[in-house]
Amino acid sequence: MQQLIEERPETRQGAGQSLVRADTGLPTALPPPLSIEAQLEARVQSPPVARVARMALLTLSLSIVPFVGWATMTKMEQAVIASGQLIPEGRRKTVNLLEPGILRRLLVQDGTLVQEGQPLLQLDVTQAEASADQARAQYWGGRARIARLRAEQAESRTLEFPEEVQRAAAENPSVLNFIEVEQSLFRARWGAFDGQVAVQERAISQLREQISGVRGQRDAAEAQVRSTREQIAGLSRLLAQGFASRFTVLELQRTEASFVSAIATAMSQEAQLREQVSQAEKQLATIRLTRLSEIATDLQTTETQTASAAGALRAAQDVLNRREVLAPESGKVTNIQAFTPGATIGSGQPILDLVPARDRFIVEAQVMPIDIEQVQVGQRVNVRLSSYRTRELPTFPGHVTYVAADAQQTQAGVSFFVLRAELDQSVLDLYPHVRLGAGMPTEVYVLGEERTPLSYLLSPIRNAARRAFRD
Repeated sequence: MQQLIEERPETRQGAGQSLVRADTGLPTALPPPLSIEAQLEARVQSPPVARVARMALLTLSLSIVPFVGWATMTKMEQAVIASGQLIPEGRRKTVNLLEPGILRRLLVQDGTLVQEGQPLLQLDVTQAEASADQARAQYWGGRARIARLRAEQAESRTLEFPEEVQRAAAENPSVLNFIEVEQSLFRARWGAFDGQVAVQERAISQLREQISGVRGQRDAAEAQVRSTREQIAGLSRLLAQGFASRFTVLELQRTEASFVSAIATAMSQEAQLREQVSQAEKQLATIRLTRLSEIATDLQTTETQTASAAGALRAAQDVLNRREVLAPESGKVTNIQAFTPGATIGSGQPILDLVPARDRFIVEAQVMPIDIEQVQVGQRVNVRLSSYRTRELPTFPGHVTYVAADAQQTQAGVSFFVLRAELDQSVLDLYPHVRLGAGMPTEVYVLGEERTPLSYLLSPIRNAARRAFRD
């Protein structure tokens, strides 16, 4: 190559022009034009490196032009890829207990198809039955006692029970026993009260009789005093005339004084007797008031206890009514967590899951936070069922129905947004052999706007440049 350059010191300026020497810069005459045969011979004798370079440049040009045309004219859909699974549209139902219980018998197995209201398991309700019997006895006993206390409070001499209590007594012998006990107690309490009242009334009557006797004695003494005073007045006139003895007058005056003293004694006794009557009447009133107060207190306590017993009875009856756990709706039993009879099941503890039979399946996927900006409700999706071979089954179209507003985290601390999509049922119907099931893994492609391949290739460069200028 160096030899070739040295042998050609001239530089070609163009057709019909003179040549200028490279060493002297002086013009020189143009050589005669070469013939076609000479040109071909020169090309054949040219070095192989230059020919390869020209061929490579030509091949590269022929390759770049179609690629650039394809990259600028072809449209490709952008897609966000997310992994997920199929879930029932209505979500699976977790069956649990409101209150702790003991498993008596499990009536279903994993995969059992059940109808709404069908028993799933039975609970041991021995303790609930005992609680219900105790609460029932306290309730009806309290109702019978309330009827008796209200009759006593109204000072009624007859005891009548409500129709509800009478109907219960006709069906339950223990309630009838409560009625008989309260009737006996009603009569006994009235008898005791009447006895106390009779004692006090007799005492008052006797005191009043004594008052009447003392009053009679006082009246007699007052009459004697008046008579004696008249005698003294007469004898005093005779004594002044000398016809009566002074001794007789003095004797009558002593008699008068004794009668006056008797009157004073009688008045004192009468006052004491009246005080005793007043005390006896107060004691009689106290007996009545004490009885009514005791009745009111007992009635209030009994009503409170009866209301509490009614609540306990309802709670126990509710447990008895739930001795069989029923299916909340039709579906398939899965994820059973209680098998052994006698096992204790806590309140709210999951027993089993029920996958609704009528619900359609939807896709629930996890979208990374970096892609969430490109996902919106209504976007088209293509869903691939990972459980089936790709060659046997295409992707199924659908659309996004829900995008979570807040991110969640997995147990490993990875953040994600929940996405739900609904599949096109008309396309699913074209593949009757495809059986969808809860938990089936899926791969979701959320389709975005169309972009050219050149845009994809230049996007990292633009992003890098944008970050560089920002820095």
